[in-house]
Amino acid sequence: MSGLLLEGLVAGRAARGGKGFRLPPLDQSIAPGEIIALIGPNGAGKTTLLKTLAGLLPPLAGSMSRPRSAWLPPPGAVSAGFPVLHLTALGRSHLRRWSSGLTPADLDVARAALDRLDVGHLADRPFDRLSSGQQQLVLIARLFVQDAPLCLLDEPLALLDPAHAQAVEAAIRSLASEGRIVIASTHHLPFAARADRVLALGADGAGMDAPARALAPDRLRALFGVEVEGCPCCGGPLS
Repeated sequence: MSGLLLEGLVAGRAARGGKGFRLPPLDQSIAPGEIIALIGPNGAGKTTLLKTLAGLLPPLAGSMSRPRSAWLPPPGAVSAGFPVLHLTALGRSHLRRWSSGLTPADLDVARAALDRLDVGHLADRPFDRLSSGQQQLVLIARLFVQDAPLCLLDEPLALLDPAHAQAVEAAIRSLASEGRIVIASTHHLPFAARADRVLALGADGAGMDAPARALAPDRLRALFGVEVEGCPCCGGPLS
């Protein structure tokens, strides 16, 4: 799988009626198999950046060389009464350019992805009858069947209890273990602490760094304007 290369990429929204915003230019190279945690306060532009990387918004400047991507919206954004198996298999619709129908092979691949994430027993349930955690696992199963080298996830751990958050993080690591790039926005600092690198967006600009540096007390204070007590990963004393 190929990597992601950003050269002076500026994400943002064009001004309408005098309103608009631009993120600072990004020059980054991200390798296959990396997990990048995207952090920053509300309104910093995390979703805008993810949508730009996904090709859902045009960049305002610069360029990017990216592999085919898959987009996971934030919890609650997908509401469908389709059975779980059908919704998961729809992730393979890009392989059926001339036909909207699903094949038995599509359903088999979808079932295997659901089983892999321990939600195969939900295959016949309507998606909109699932809990938030179950829905996230189903949507990540759909990422697996898409076979996209770049997976972009918007707040995948939001609204989840600890058990489902742990299961979703394990699923994200499984995506990366197959060589996919995973970029996930999050306010869940323990997840960010376990990422390969952290990309922080704030009033002072954007920067990529190792978790230990990106989540240092002074960095978090500058980013969020609050004191963080305890290590973001384990809750232990900060050295």
